[in-house]
Amino acid sequence: MFTVDRYTPTRIVFGAGRLKELAEISLPGKKALLCFIGGSNVQRSGLQDKVIDLLQKNEVTAVVYDHITPNPTKKSVMDGAQVALAHQCDFVLGLGGGSSIDAAKAIAVMMKNPGDLWDYGYTGTGGEKLIVGAAPIVAVTTTCGTGTENDQYCVITNEETGEKLDFTADAIFPTVSVIDPELMLTIPRDLTIYQGFDALFHAAECYVTNGHQDRMVDLYAVESVKTVARHLPSVVKDPGDLAARSEMAYAADILSGYTMALISVTSHHILAQALGGYFPKLPHGASLILVCEAYYTKVCSYLPLEFDELGELMGEKRDPKRPGYAFVQALIRLMEETGCRDLAMSSFGIEREDFPRIAKMTVDEVGISMDRYTLTREDMIQILEDSYK
Repeated sequence: MFTVDRYTPTRIVFGAGRLKELAEISLPGKKALLCFIGGSNVQRSGLQDKVIDLLQKNEVTAVVYDHITPNPTKKSVMDGAQVALAHQCDFVLGLGGGSSIDAAKAIAVMMKNPGDLWDYGYTGTGGEKLIVGAAPIVAVTTTCGTGTENDQYCVITNEETGEKLDFTADAIFPTVSVIDPELMLTIPRDLTIYQGFDALFHAAECYVTNGHQDRMVDLYAVESVKTVARHLPSVVKDPGDLAARSEMAYAADILSGYTMALISVTSHHILAQALGGYFPKLPHGASLILVCEAYYTKVCSYLPLEFDELGELMGEKRDPKRPGYAFVQALIRLMEETGCRDLAMSSFGIEREDFPRIAKMTVDEVGISMDRYTLTREDMIQILEDSYK
């Protein structure tokens, strides 16, 4: 029998031009810690000042915290929590992409829980303590990729250990997420591609993990995969296509966010996070692209029904002689259409001698028990070898 298990409490404010509603919607406090990446387009474009002005119109003051980094670190989270507590902030607002929003979530956790953030990690060297509440969170996104706007996860890097771990609790579902595609029109081409593939893999991996058990997962994942496959090439070709940007934001920030709120991704994502932990300048979506062709060539025959279905959703026909390979073919076509199939590990400073520690982190430290198939450390090393350029 099928199941449904759904808890997604975030209020979504989605649509072009809707950022202005930040001045009037109900917010969870009167003093916000405003988190974003320093020196980013948030500042250069004047968006920071615009958001502060909208908050003021809503009778909310903001304390600026601009020490977030791409692949946010434990230190930036702990420092941010201290700033929030010192200024008596009562909620956190993440402004920007997944890094800003994930950092905001982790800061919100440390505003309400004692000790060190890593005490609450549930994999790797995390202390596995229970997160007991968090300050309320508001997300204003400028990207379409991570889905963190609508799920209960954040991903933080420990710069001391090289771990990039998930933290999760129902308390870190955002209270409100403002998703305005007009803010995404200036995303650089490379980031557009990376974020688009991140959204695709969130949905596809959750579809595979689900195994048709929870119908809500299938509904969201199918719609997201089809939408990304159709519209990602359009936004790569024409970054100013607001209609296509809106479709991508809908797929990434809502549909794929919902899938992750309901079920987990596969070890493809864990392998990519391990790469990002050791190489912080590697964008997360790029890490997924680097290994995807070899990874899915390896595993597609283990669950041929689901992988062929995913390929068909993306416009490929299944081949009875190669069960499950339709998804690999679809990925190859989409990578070629968007010009990212030649993305090389060596461009990000990754060398073959790094593979054993990456595989160890993936399999032994973080763990891949969510998979419906079995991969070993040696399998991961081979996937990395087959991916290397």
